[in-house]
Amino acid sequence: MAFDFVDSWDGVPTALRPVAPMTGPFPTEPFLSAWRSHRASPGADTPIAVTATGAVPLWIDQGVVRLSGEADLTDYHSPLGVSFDECMFSVTKRYSGADFSFDSLPVEALEPLASALAAAGVTSTSRPHGATLTVDLPAEHDAWLGSLPKKRRHELRRKRRRFVDALGEPLLERRTDREAFEAFIAMHRSSQEDKGRFMTDEMERFFWALITRASAAIDLVTVAGSPVAAAFDFVDTDALYLYNSAYTEHASDASPGIMLLTLMIERSIDDGLRRFDFLKGDEQYKYRLGAVDRPLAVLEGKFP
Repeated sequence: MAFDFVDSWDGVPTALRPVAPMTGPFPTEPFLSAWRSHRASPGADTPIAVTATGAVPLWIDQGVVRLSGEADLTDYHSPLGVSFDECMFSVTKRYSGADFSFDSLPVEALEPLASALAAAGVTSTSRPHGATLTVDLPAEHDAWLGSLPKKRRHELRRKRRRFVDALGEPLLERRTDREAFEAFIAMHRSSQEDKGRFMTDEMERFFWALITRASAAIDLVTVAGSPVAAAFDFVDTDALYLYNSAYTEHASDASPGIMLLTLMIERSIDDGLRRFDFLKGDEQYKYRLGAVDRPLAVLEGKFP
């Protein structure tokens, strides 16, 4: 296959996988197609530079060349394939004189992308771009709890007892039906914080497209059949990627969010997953559950 710029993922070899490991759905066709349909501005230029051995999905945003998918919604960016030097050489020529900004890059994507740019004669600079927070999962629940400081272990046990005493025994179910989705949306919109304003009708349609097209699901915690907390996430053979979560305000005193996350981590261990990925955001509760930073970077410059 010779080099080409294509407008459809139909022209991208299905065998091409993200260069960076454990990046979930974000650099791949199902997620980026849903993003393009619901989030890219009408008429936006979203070409894919592709050869038989590599692909680089692009998004031209106000004259700046970016990787496809806005940073606030696309937690990881990564080129696809084993070699994309030819892709970057052609991108350089096509967008000569344009600025570029490739954000949300884990180191496994940053280094080969910088090398491909250098091979094309492009000077780039990198700087930190936040981090995702991840927990490497052991084989047993007790091993995960044992990795936490003693104070944190006691806190989790105390919050679990308080939840059960206040509300009853929780049930965690992984679902993709409309009823579970609407329960998640309702919890989200009931929040008094920025979270409630985030879930516009447009965003709701995007999230539903991620369920129908990108294998997202709702992890719903119920007590006696009533929804209490919910997560919106993706799961592959290696990891769970926690994209969003919400809980009912009336249950806030019982720490429903922590109950939800504890149950999800325990189930991920039972399922043999290697990682629980909280994705972007440095909220302290993630660190208290054992997460560590996975640094991200942005690669910037101007095509000659």
